[in-house]
Amino acid sequence: MVSEWVKEEMGSLDMGDKRLNKRLMHIITETSKQPGKSINRQFHTRKEMQACYRFHSNNLVNEEKIIAPHKKMTLNRAKKFPVVLCPSDTTSLNYTTRKGLKDSGYISSNNAQGFFMHATIAVTPERLHLGVIDQKIWAREKEKKANLVHRDLRPIEEKESYRWLEAYRITCKFAKSCKDTQVVHITDKEGDIFEVFAERESRQQEGCAAHFLMRCNHNRTVYLKNKKTSTLFKELKKNTPLGQISFELEVDGVIRAVVQNIYALTATIKSPDSEKSLSINSFCLEEIDPPEGCEPICWYLITSLPIGTVEEIEKAVKYYLCRWEIETFFKTIKSGCKIEEKSLRKAERLFSAFAIISIIAWRLNYLLHISRLMPEISCEFYFERSEWKAGTIAATRNKIPPGTAPNMGTMMEYITQLGGHQKCKNSLEAGIKALWVGLSSLGNYADAWDLFGPEVNHKEDLFVKKRCAQ
Repeated sequence: MVSEWVKEEMGSLDMGDKRLNKRLMHIITETSKQPGKSINRQFHTRKEMQACYRFHSNNLVNEEKIIAPHKKMTLNRAKKFPVVLCPSDTTSLNYTTRKGLKDSGYISSNNAQGFFMHATIAVTPERLHLGVIDQKIWAREKEKKANLVHRDLRPIEEKESYRWLEAYRITCKFAKSCKDTQVVHITDKEGDIFEVFAERESRQQEGCAAHFLMRCNHNRTVYLKNKKTSTLFKELKKNTPLGQISFELEVDGVIRAVVQNIYALTATIKSPDSEKSLSINSFCLEEIDPPEGCEPICWYLITSLPIGTVEEIEKAVKYYLCRWEIETFFKTIKSGCKIEEKSLRKAERLFSAFAIISIIAWRLNYLLHISRLMPEISCEFYFERSEWKAGTIAATRNKIPPGTAPNMGTMMEYITQLGGHQKCKNSLEAGIKALWVGLSSLGNYADAWDLFGPEVNHKEDLFVKKRCAQ
């Protein structure tokens, strides 16, 4: 039976064959119940397992068709929010031990084999996951030594760093489709390339540019009004601090208070290979009086967002901290869904599996954050009847099934309890790991409920009574 959330999420699915549409929805449903298990263990019968393998080997199947309906739903969800953040990053997928896998590439200097995945997701400033905007998967080929010397002379399109520009362009298209929403593209240091700044300037003239926010990777040359040059970090600290920001930080298991000065600067920079110049906003957060023996915490960021006041910079910092959600997304894919343990022999088959797992990883993170943001809503909107009934009994050990569905906050406590998280006075909130472990247990309880629960017995009793009456 296909889950209701799968029917809603994949409503616009078109694989080119209605049978493939039906099969994919069934695969997503069963995989979401046991995301960390192998394909052989995710399905109940040999027939279902073989159908899954045949699906991945079908020539009509590819990752773009699979994830297209999810991207459409992501856009629909994003339109409901005034601000949407788009963290973007790259991760490696290690398949060194899969000797029979074809078309993989090297992912490190020690000849480890696998693929790279660059993904961009959409989240709200409250960290609610809205979905995947785009993901690109590729195998890296070893470069010939003769070509390494000329790497800096190549056009951006021939470099791997082109993925950062591609991701920003896709975010801009996303922003154009939801005009009433402010879209902010967020990256770590690797995304600090001049081409992104130039792309923002050209798209701004067309009226379809997303904002960008990233950590500084380069202490760039800046051009001053007196035609002299300096460096970005030096000029930032020359300014009078706008104010201060304070927070607590855990380092090596010890929590310490951090107070930082805020510096801001709007500067002119030039392209490293041309005379093209443009203006960027940058700000620095530098720790005041760090503890003895500790290096001061100092962050440099570049953005197109306004940075004229302390409040605007604090908002930008809050936005940047949401970049961690792309790391959580990758953690869910690799550790929760165990994407590196899927046993498919060809790259194109693995890529279609990646698309399915990305949808499930979004779903897991969405459930976690919706339960925190809206704990009072009924869990019936997100869980099947058999899931919340069986899950409540399993967690509470009360043999009488509940008459009404619990709210999302309570249901999430039950699921994470099944995943090993015990709520107590000083415990932290349950995380994504407790959720994916708990959902695997919940899937087993829900299957048992569907097969042996009181509602099934009740139907059988009615059938027996009718036969006896005849």
